[in-house]
Amino acid sequence: MKHLTHSRITAALAAATQPEGERPWTLLLTRPPMTYTDSYRWRVLEQNPDLREFAGIDEPTCRAEASRARIVTELARRDAYMDALATSEQMMSTTPALPIHTTIRLAEWHEGPLICWVFHQSPEAVHEFAAHFGGTVTEGRNGDESPFIRVGATGTVNGIQFEAYTLVDAASEQVAA
Repeated sequence: MKHLTHSRITAALAAATQPEGERPWTLLLTRPPMTYTDSYRWRVLEQNPDLREFAGIDEPTCRAEASRARIVTELARRDAYMDALATSEQMMSTTPALPIHTTIRLAEWHEGPLICWVFHQSPEAVHEFAAHFGGTVTEGRNGDESPFIRVGATGTVNGIQFEAYTLVDAASEQVAA
């Protein structure tokens, strides 16, 4: 949630329609949540009346805090996706090895996005990619019973985590030593 500012959150809340039965956001005494942990706390309290009662928070206030937390979380995730897309574009423009597939993963419980690069049966490409972007390469079985070796690399570019990998037949001589 590195791009969140109170002015951006205020603008997002002003554009949103508040659900019925909640305390008006303007009457809330707390600042909008700025971290995933703060946002998650309100969603948990909303779903657990016993915890709400223990914390001394009435239902309309809790529902308002939770709906506000959902808006902030979506704003932060959208920003993180945009950062990951820009970083992925930058990486694609300079990578020495082209992948067969790339994705960006960002579930609402993740602290940040992950750009995932997949190479087709090419440990050399993973090593080349990792060397270019300063990643760390690991090799190992892709599960206990798997006939494949997974050659993977992890690292960070512009504060965005990446993972690159390939699977190769364990019996083949394609695995880099």
